[in-house]
Amino acid sequence: MQQNNSNFIKRDKQYKTFINEAIKAPNIMIITEEKENLGVFNRRRAFEIAEEKWLDLVQINYDAANMQCTALMTDYGKYMYKKQKDDKEKKKNQKNKWLKELKMGYSIGDNDLQLKIKKATEFLNDGYNVKMVIRLRWREHIYTAKAVEKLQWVQESLSSISRPQYTEPKKEAWWYAILLFAK
Repeated sequence: MQQNNSNFIKRDKQYKTFINEAIKAPNIMIITEEKENLGVFNRRRAFEIAEEKWLDLVQINYDAANMQCTALMTDYGKYMYKKQKDDKEKKKNQKNKWLKELKMGYSIGDNDLQLKIKKATEFLNDGYNVKMVIRLRWREHIYTAKAVEKLQWVQESLSSISRPQYTEPKKEAWWYAILLFAK
């Protein structure tokens, strides 16, 4: 347990973890690193137990109905190191299956458009959602009808394997877009 009050960490802002004196619950259930339940103690006694073993209390859960929290008795530095390592591992193993974006111009040729549709089909079959975007620059805004027409044609050609978010292409800041969800 850290003894110097000037260096005493009350709350980790990144993980919003309450430790030691920042725990305000009147009753604290202490669990050791080996997952052994030591029991429920009043706040002062719980801090004394942790201090005797030179460890920190890290709040894991809070039950407002019973005004009791569950705290892990551990070395805070090792706990945060392990938590950050686990978070990094989870992030690395997590596959981002949310959205793939395909951009094109309003004057895209038919063969190029077919390639975009083929790529969108691959993404949709893999379980991704696809956003098709036609960006209009400067004077190209006079061709909004062509842009909308192309996006509607893409939407119709992919209707067998996807469902659109909206029936019409959506106008955003400088572009028109459709969002297709994988079935």
